[in-house]
Amino acid sequence: MDMMTGADLPLLTEADPAAVQISMFMPTHRSGDQSRADQLRWKNLLGAVRDKLSERLKGKELDELLAPAQALQDDSWQWQHMRDGVALFLRPGWHRSYSVPANVPELATIGDRLVLGPALRLLTGNEQFLLLALSQQDTRLFRADRHGIDDVDLHDVPTSLREVVGDPEPRSDTMTRPAAAGAGAAVFFGHGASDKDFKKDEMVSFLRELGAGLRTQLEDDGTKLVLAGLEPIVSAYRGISEYQHVLDEAVLRNPDPLSKDELHQLAWPIIEQQLGDDRSRLVEQFRELQGTGRASSDPDEVHEAAVNGRVETLFVQADPWCWEQETGDPHAIVMLGEDRRYAACEQIEAAAVATMNNGGLVHATSDGVDPDSSMAAVFRY
Repeated sequence: MDMMTGADLPLLTEADPAAVQISMFMPTHRSGDQSRADQLRWKNLLGAVRDKLSERLKGKELDELLAPAQALQDDSWQWQHMRDGVALFLRPGWHRSYSVPANVPELATIGDRLVLGPALRLLTGNEQFLLLALSQQDTRLFRADRHGIDDVDLHDVPTSLREVVGDPEPRSDTMTRPAAAGAGAAVFFGHGASDKDFKKDEMVSFLRELGAGLRTQLEDDGTKLVLAGLEPIVSAYRGISEYQHVLDEAVLRNPDPLSKDELHQLAWPIIEQQLGDDRSRLVEQFRELQGTGRASSDPDEVHEAAVNGRVETLFVQADPWCWEQETGDPHAIVMLGEDRRYAACEQIEAAAVATMNNGGLVHATSDGVDPDSSMAAVFRY
């Protein structure tokens, strides 16, 4: 089950007045001890959705639409490997499921479009980042955010020096000196400059092939890249890479003995500091533009501007996100456009989706902007 990324947004935001589209969210547990209870809870939520849909759909049509949700219900292995939440999106002949590394409410929506709702904040504020652990033995790539980290399959991209230059042949005029503790592979020393140049050329060849392979894997969607590795290899890769969003600060440690969770702990403070700096700058920009027609905290004005592609930066309240408000219903099933309790949520969702689809930035917090409004925005014009 994948993590949601910005690349998924176009598929998840297609509206179709003729089709029934369903979004389902539920909190889950990382511990296998709770998996059976989560599975039963999903069964009850699915039953509530089925009951609501039975007013519109019958028999085979209803079964086919809900088949992916039923398959998830029956997948005991998957329930033992969840994170903090699950999100499932359904439309006729199509579905997507995501593991959510953050708390979500128990909620389902039914309408002519999908609701990203609680999962939307995973795509906001540029919290997602890439982490490249550079190593002569085993280079690894991860996609991460505040809450967790996942391996990225590099397929045919070379991940070690040996894959590019082969096994080194013994040289009579060289000797090795063990590297310092934690420094990785032995460092080769020779009796002339040619030996050093040869070793350096090998590393450059490896990094060039690594960089070329990554270019075919990474979409240039502005995702920040944190490098991890010893200083020489980090500096060499930085000079070779053509990826435009490599951060200046890096994790200057040998990544080989570190787990992905340990690397995440070291990399996240770098991202968090950058996010804080970016957000402070954007809040200050909002304050400077208030009263000039280039900024507003009126929800109706902000929504209209977003739909028309005018919003450059959108701030929305979060923690809790609008969709997470209590309804008193253990299985909240929202019929879009029919439940007045969620009218503001639908407006926020539409503004956020329109902003991102038009290349704008969404920050899932309005603290320090306008605490009395559900949304605030800086306009392009």
